[in-house]
Parts: sequence; C-alpha cells; structure tokens
Amino acid sequence: MNEMEAAQSLEMMRTTRGALAARAKWSLARHAAVGLLLGGLIAGYALPGPWPMILAGACMAATAMVVARDRRRDGFFVSGYRSGRTWWVTFAMLLVGLAALVGAIVLRQRYGITWAPVAIGGGMAVFATIMSIVWERMYRQELDGARHGC
Repeated sequence: MNEMEAAQSLEMMRTTRGALAARAKWSLARHAAVGLLLGGLIAGYALPGPWPMILAGACMAATAMVVARDRRRDGFFVSGYRSGRTWWVTFAMLLVGLAALVGAIVLRQRYGITWAPVAIGGGMAVFATIMSIVWERMYRQELDGARHGC
C-alpha cells in the first residue's frame, strides 16, 4: 500500500466513523429507559417476599428488549462496557448504582425504612438517565473526533 492509498483508507475510516456518530443518537425516552431499569432494580427491594427477585428478572428481560430494539432500529448496539473515553461514565454509574443498592437494602433491612429503596431508586433513575445522555455525547465525540483528526 502506498502513501496515497493509506491516506484514502484513513479518510474512508474517518468518514465512516463520522457517519456512525451521526447515527448514534438516541431519544430521551431511550435514555429514560436506562434510568428506569436501574432505578426500578433498586426500588424493587421495597417489595415484600420474592418480588425483588422477580422484578430483577423483569429488569434483565427489559434490558434484553432494549438491546434488541437498538439492533432493530439502529442496526447496532453499543455496550457501555467498552474501552475509550466513555469508560469512566460506565464506571461511575456502576459504582453509584452499587452504593445505591447497598444503601437501599441496609436502610430497609437494618433500619426498617421500607420506602428507602423507592426513594433511592427514584434518584438512581434520574442519575442514570443523565449519565446515559453524558455517555452518548462522549461516545459521539469520540467517533466524530476521529473524523476531524483528533
């Protein structure tokens, strides 16, 4: 491959990444779905008996439906667990989510605050929705940056 062919290949790659960045735009409802799934997972621990586990299973099934919907609508699904600039956003969501879950369970089980998982789950839903939007913006900038030579 000579220098001209290499330059053309690089430009074609940048153009493709730019086109992908343009397609990787999700609606507020899609971001809210992420928030509701994570928040619902935590809020479910306010329910009695086996219901928290049933709700956790439902959240997992709903996650699979979101992935299938993304693939059907967009032709691809981008996992949050990927290397790159978005990694810290995913890590922050994971850490906050685990802390929220532990806090909700401790407040309910140890201190008898039965509504704590609902309140914490609601906060997590908002946090996860915002972080999903941040994640998308960073992902698109990462893709589009390659097009502009960054």
